[in-house]
Amino acid sequence: MAPPPGYVGYTETNWRGDLARVGGLERWISILLGVSALSGIIGLATTSSAFDAAEDFLRNNDEDEFRDAITANSMSGLLGGAASIALLVLSIVWLYRVIRNHQTLGRQVTWAPGWAIGGWVLPPILFIIPLLVLRESWKAADPDVPPGSPAWRQGRDNPVIWFWFVVYGVLPLVFTILAAVQVGQFVLGSGTQLGGDVEDLAEYLNDSKGLIIAQAVVSIVSAVAWFLVVRAITARHTRLTGEASAR
Repeated sequence: MAPPPGYVGYTETNWRGDLARVGGLERWISILLGVSALSGIIGLATTSSAFDAAEDFLRNNDEDEFRDAITANSMSGLLGGAASIALLVLSIVWLYRVIRNHQTLGRQVTWAPGWAIGGWVLPPILFIIPLLVLRESWKAADPDVPPGSPAWRQGRDNPVIWFWFVVYGVLPLVFTILAAVQVGQFVLGSGTQLGGDVEDLAEYLNDSKGLIIAQAVVSIVSAVAWFLVVRAITARHTRLTGEASAR
């Protein structure tokens, strides 16, 4: 006998009162990532204008135009900076809830919820810890493994987590080292400190175009990568907990 129109069968889930929702946080994180990416795109455009103004200043000594371009570029970064702070806070809360939910469901995780906070405040070279936390969280969120079973540990990695780690943790560290080397070379070559006057700044920008643009592009790509990571883990996690079908 066919069920009546509009009937929805009952499906047992793992959802319970002591689990925390993560879907709302994922949506806010996605919005902030959109703002961050947009800010990065605007920053690229204003950075290009700053490069042109630096060349004009070095050629024609037009200091006012150069200062205006630098100011516009700095202003474009304010929105992205504010979004990044809010994004960090929400990402920490999101990951903390994910790990805590896994523990509540009986997952014996290696990385406790506290690492959702501590992993982000360690030196950049130790960003390997957030990578390990995210890898474990992805595996522990396997909805096909029942609570209490350790079989989730045998699951496969999600490649997007490794991609995020490269563009967020590895490449920025490489860029920081390269930038420090360039600054050192510039200071040794000019005999002055970087930023000592407008001409020094213009020369530095003119000589560092490639590195600065690469940093900006990688920043945008890392925002996209984090969006994919958060979305993938949340979709998997909410299926495990039952939040995806809970009202």
